[in-house]
Amino acid sequence: MPMPLPLSSHRRLTASAALIAALAGVLAPATSASAAPTSAAPTSEAPAPARTPAPDMAGVVAALESAMANGAPGAMARYLGPDGARERAVGVRDRRSGAAMDTRARFRIGSVTKTFSSVVLLQLVEEGRLTLDAPVNTYLEGLLPDDRITVRHLLTHRSGLADYTNAMFERTVPGFEAVRNRVFSYQELVDLSLAEPRTTEPGAAYAYSNANFVVVGMLIEKLTGRPVADAYQRRIIKPLRLDATAYVHPDTRIRGTHVRGYLHPDEAGEPLVDSTEQTLSWAQSAGAVISSPADLNTFTSALMRGRLLSPATLEEMTTVTPTDATGTRFYGLGLRRYDLTCGTQVYGHTGTVQGYYTYAFSTRDGRRSLSALANTSNHGAANTALGNTLEAAFCGKKQSPAPTARSTAPDGTLDHAPLPAERDLPERH
Repeated sequence: MPMPLPLSSHRRLTASAALIAALAGVLAPATSASAAPTSAAPTSEAPAPARTPAPDMAGVVAALESAMANGAPGAMARYLGPDGARERAVGVRDRRSGAAMDTRARFRIGSVTKTFSSVVLLQLVEEGRLTLDAPVNTYLEGLLPDDRITVRHLLTHRSGLADYTNAMFERTVPGFEAVRNRVFSYQELVDLSLAEPRTTEPGAAYAYSNANFVVVGMLIEKLTGRPVADAYQRRIIKPLRLDATAYVHPDTRIRGTHVRGYLHPDEAGEPLVDSTEQTLSWAQSAGAVISSPADLNTFTSALMRGRLLSPATLEEMTTVTPTDATGTRFYGLGLRRYDLTCGTQVYGHTGTVQGYYTYAFSTRDGRRSLSALANTSNHGAANTALGNTLEAAFCGKKQSPAPTARSTAPDGTLDHAPLPAERDLPERH
């Protein structure tokens, strides 16, 4: 079991009554992250506790191998549960040297960074430095053309700010090469977004946009007077002892043992592009953190166990609304929720950055977590395959149907067919 964190002025698990009341008063209508308690008729004996399925590590390996079959040079996963850690790796982390995939290696986690950014901003809410439902322009005067856009709208992807990466990476490899070594200011990225039409009215609908978390980074730096790297380090990385985790910008290197990333060109049959070295300046607080499987397990588990936020704030963060019509995918405050086929709900984030797909999720009680990586991108089938590690890890081994049976959903489709992965960046394959 991890040692408990020391209390600090910016992270106390005992929120004041005023804070709890304030947070409770601003809960937005949403799908609740946890079912409300229900009453039941008394029985003569207590019901048996639900059995937690053992992770199907053979199924995890099958998902990793499927990611490889769909274009990834290698893939890996690390499951952490009450019985300890289980790690699996296939393929290579470096095509040139042939070095095998290594679960100790670091890699770019892409949009999993958004959860780090959200945690920091929510800690600042707890400290009374900002309010979720206040206009962004209250803190960044004149930044946005609409005073109706609130801090909450940023964290839930409901601001309507256009995602500038759609135009930036319309042509995948040329777009990447154009920004690989470029250093942007936050303002330049916001200007790219504001040059495009907004996608929705503030608060009206979910529309994923990296621009939202660029503005989150600006808020963090304005309110703390320090770079976001300092906020991540002091508030998350150091307290949780995430030794392999760092915010790396604008340095292009990944220090130490690391996984090399490989980008698929838009043209079928063209060679993969080694995309490892880049500034990641086009993403910054939306995607520039580097980590490892073990550190991501620790982070998501600690978050769900309340080691980073008060109970009231964590309830806010895990209160979710749908992102699509499947009834299985939701978004809270910088946090995804996936409802798996076995009924288990997991919280975390997906990540896509050139050459890397990442999944980092935990159960709501923080007792079980999974992190997975495939070292490719712009190839959605590999991303979808990697996502199947969640089902195998959290739902366990599924019983095989009878040879002649076909399990179907009401619309006639196979109910076990994997859903396409959600896109954190534009993709052509």
